[in-house]
Order: sequence, then C-alpha cells, then structure tokens
Amino acid sequence: MTNSTTEPSDKIILDVALQGGGAHGAFTWGVLDALLEDERIEIGALSGASAGAMNAIVVASGIATGGREGGRAALRRFWTSVNAAAREATPVFQMLETFPGFFAASAAWWQMVSGGQVTVSSRPWQGRAAQMALRELIAAQVDFEALQRDDAPRLFVSATNARSGGARVFRNHELSPDVAIASACLPMSFPPVSIDGEDYWDGGYAANPPIAALVRFTPQSDLLLVTINPARRDFTARSPEEITERVSEMVFNQALLTELRGIAIIQDALIDHMKTHEGESGSDLLRDLHDLRFHEIHDEATLTGLDPHTKMYPALEMLLELHQSGRAAASRWLAENFDSLGKRGTARLRERYLADMLHL
Repeated sequence: MTNSTTEPSDKIILDVALQGGGAHGAFTWGVLDALLEDERIEIGALSGASAGAMNAIVVASGIATGGREGGRAALRRFWTSVNAAAREATPVFQMLETFPGFFAASAAWWQMVSGGQVTVSSRPWQGRAAQMALRELIAAQVDFEALQRDDAPRLFVSATNARSGGARVFRNHELSPDVAIASACLPMSFPPVSIDGEDYWDGGYAANPPIAALVRFTPQSDLLLVTINPARRDFTARSPEEITERVSEMVFNQALLTELRGIAIIQDALIDHMKTHEGESGSDLLRDLHDLRFHEIHDEATLTGLDPHTKMYPALEMLLELHQSGRAAASRWLAENFDSLGKRGTARLRERYLADMLHL
C-alpha cells in the first residue's frame, strides 16, 4: 500500500470491504451500484465474507468483462436470480413473498418451524440442495477466468477452516464456485465445503470482512467498509428468540471488531512513535497502517428495523428496497465525504466499534 490514490485521470481508487449478512447483502448491491455509477470513483480491490463475498466476486467479474456498467448489470442479474431460485425451490416462499405484511409473516413462520433458531437446523445436510443451487448460480454468472486477468479488481474472500477456526483468505487465482459457497456456508444450515482437502464454513466467523489483506497486498490507502450487521442495539435481548438473534449478530461482528481494534492500537502507537522518532519510516507494512484512511457506509436505521429472520428470505420486494437504501446511503456518503478522499479518513470507527476498548 502507498499513499497514492489517484491515477492521471484523477479518479479516486478505493478498496472496498464488504460485510456479510444474508439477503440483507442487497444493501451492499445498492452501495456498489451507486459507486460504479459515479465516474469519479474506481474500485481497485474488494474483500468480502458470505454475502459480501458474493457481491465482491459478482461485481468484479462484471467489471472485468464489461467495465463499470458490466459490474452494475452483473449485480442486478445475481440478486434477481437469487430471488427466482428461492421461488422455484420453495413453493411456500411465493406465498410468503406475496402475502400482505410479508416480513412479519415470514418471521412468524420461521419461528414456528425452527423453534426460534435463526441459523440452526438439526440436519445441515438437508441444506445441500440449496447450497448446490447457489453454486450453480455462481458458476453460471461469474467468469472466473476473467478474474485472473491483470486488469481485474483484486479480490480477497474469506472462509473459516472448520477444524482450526482460522481464516483462509482466497485471492483471484484461487477463486471458484466452491470458494464462493464455502464463504457463505452457515454450519448449522449447510454441510461444510471441502477445498484442497480442508473443510470450510462461513467466512464471517473469522474475517467479516477481511481487512488486513487489503492493507498488505494493495496499493490503495483509502479503504471503504460497507457494513450490514448493526453495531449496537438499543435494547437488551430477553426472550430466547431475541437472544439467539443478538448472539448471532455479535458473533459475526466480532471478527471485524478484532481487526479494527488491532489496527487502532497499532495506528495510535505509530503516531506516538513518529512524534518522538521523526524521520524513521519503519517497515512497509507499518507505513501502510499509518497511512490507512478508513471510510464507512452503513444505514443503521434501515437495517436495525428489519427482522433478522429476513436474512434467510430473499424476497424481491425487500431486495429492491435494500438496493435503494444502499444507493441512497452511498449517495449521501459521496456528497458529504468525496472531497476528503485521498486526504483523510471519514469513518467514526472508534465511536461506533471501539468505545468499550477506549474505557480500558
């Protein structure tokens, strides 16, 4: 990573890190759609876990084969195909999708059949058919050969090793449909995905999304986080259903919190070091961390207002509404922060994610 963020065209080049969140990942579709529509912005690299990985792989393939408009078209095709696949695979889904008050009805139905367990099934192998349907969709829509070209956006996709619990971050030349579904493999809903003799689960457990890889292996200093899972709730969960939902959110936020806390500690130490050791540059990685400029796009109001169960139901109406929310959030962010890109970070990460640590 270097300090340079512009090309001769004066475009701002961003690295984009995409959090997972099931069907709520349609919010990220909207964010990417707005970024690609703005010709002042160029996406240099993407990282992602789970739904964030799907968005990253799909949009990078679209960009590699058809430029920014190709990326936008690829994302729309993917998310509408996800809805179509759900309607075809699950007849009751069509009834829920068209039923008035869909969100409340689907949540109540899911509570009835799952006992309140948002992501838990007693027989993960029963999810194999849905898993394979997603694999086929990805294989049909993503040009994995194009992702290996030098002009394709750099990709970093996480999956969690089911035995060690560690994150494996796959890069362009390693990507495949199996990597995509491994990154989105909730272990109580789907069987593990085997790659190179190792079994993998959802990347959100270990790196959601991967950040360190973007810092280490790309030349950009502006890093944009697109977050889906609420950072905080304004209530304490009490019922078994609420507790299950909140614990799930906390688990999938923990990997992000760990990386952000580590980076914050190192950046603070580097600032203190440079004050007393002026002129000492240190290693390339330390310079990259010192120069890193964080940005974030989120919409807490919209995403906290959605029932967590709807992450499992890619209803077209919800997908399109989240797409519009993502576009609006990105447009607001660009209007407020574009002039800061390449100069300073705009994210309030310490206030949003590290407040507890600051009290230590």
